[in-house]
Amino acid sequence: MDSFQADWLRFHPGTHPLGHMLHYEGNWNITRFHLLPDGRNSANNHAELRALLERFNTVATATLGEDSPCYLVALQSPNQDKPHRYRTNRLKKRYNLTAGWEFFSTSDALTYTVWSGDVTWKTNGFNRLLLHIYQSDFWDILWVNKENGAVFRPYDAGADISQPTPEALMARISSFYGWMPQDGTGFVTFNQAQMATSKFQVTKSCAEAIQTVIALQKK
Repeated sequence: MDSFQADWLRFHPGTHPLGHMLHYEGNWNITRFHLLPDGRNSANNHAELRALLERFNTVATATLGEDSPCYLVALQSPNQDKPHRYRTNRLKKRYNLTAGWEFFSTSDALTYTVWSGDVTWKTNGFNRLLLHIYQSDFWDILWVNKENGAVFRPYDAGADISQPTPEALMARISSFYGWMPQDGTGFVTFNQAQMATSKFQVTKSCAEAIQTVIALQKK
């Protein structure tokens, strides 16, 4: 068992680091923010693209912490086409990612190899990679805080995030509830064992946004 696998299972037992399945797999504190207007997946102009990058960084820094030691995680599977394999190989070299954990996903019917490496999260330090994710050159890239297991998983125009406690997740939601999807693609999940002793208060508008997401949440 490599160090990433050991840390991941310590923070998120019984789950796999499969980005698009995170909110289905675990009993943990996780939500989604969509960072372009009107639920769009692409920016209409350069100003919107700059704003998207800024929002990626804002959410990531709030989730992971500035200057926090993290794992950068990428997955490989046998169904990758040649361009994606090429881009992934460049990513491995750029961030010195090494292969470790292998697992089979029953949802995808694929075997994945986890490539991970040590990085330090810095605001605007990964804009090139975030742009590649926006352009769908990569998917299921994760940053995982090495000290508390917090996860930042950007997708083309938004991000799924997890936090170590319900209180921490609610703090992120309170800051960014205006970016919570209101079209049925959002979700809010808490670790139920932790919720038994958790207490927090939110504004009325934040509570309404959360209730809308929960009411429309797809199981």
